[in-house]
Amino acid sequence: MSNEITPQSAESLRMRMQDLAGMMQRTADSLQRGESVELSYIADEIRNVQNLIGSMADKLRDHPLLAPMERSATDLQGIIDSCRSIQLRQDAIDKLNRLQLVKSFDETDRDGFDKMSSLVNSVITKLTSGSVDDRKRAVEQVMSPDSAYRALYEMITRPEELSDDRWMDNQRQITDAFGRNVTMAVLRGRAR
Repeated sequence: MSNEITPQSAESLRMRMQDLAGMMQRTADSLQRGESVELSYIADEIRNVQNLIGSMADKLRDHPLLAPMERSATDLQGIIDSCRSIQLRQDAIDKLNRLQLVKSFDETDRDGFDKMSSLVNSVITKLTSGSVDDRKRAVEQVMSPDSAYRALYEMITRPEELSDDRWMDNQRQITDAFGRNVTMAVLRGRAR
C-alpha cells in the first residue's frame, strides 16, 4: 500500500486496520479453543500498520496545505480528516490556478481582470497560510454551488456542458463578484 497523503490512501489504511482487527479476533478465538496459531505474522502486520500510521503522520506534520493546528494527527480518524482537507484544498487551488491564467485580449477589460486576479490570489493565500477556519471558508468560497470562482471556472473550461439556468446563474455570480467587463469578456470569447 502506498502511503501517499490522499483520502484514498487513508481509507486504505483504515481497511488494513479493520483486516488486522479481524485477524486478531480470529487468532484470539483460535487461542481460546486451544488451537496452535502463528503470532509472528500478526506482530509483523501490527508493526507494518504502525509504521504506515507514523509515516503518514510525519508527512502531515510538514504538509503546507494544513494549518499548524492540523498537523498533529496521529490517530486514524485524524489522518483521514487531514487527507480529506488536503485534497479539498488542492482541488480549490487547482481551480484558482486555472483562473489566474485567464486573460482578456481587450485592453478595456484589464481593470476587471486585475481585480479578479487579486481576489483569486487572496483566496490562494487563505488556502495556503490562513487559519483552519480561513482555509475551510476558502474551500467553500471556491467550491460551493453559488461560488463566483466555480462559476467562472465552469464558463472558461466547459461552457458547452452548462444548462441554460446554470449559464444564467454563472453569469450573475461572475458579474456580482468580478464585474461586468469580466463577464462580457468571457461570454464573448475575449477571455480564455
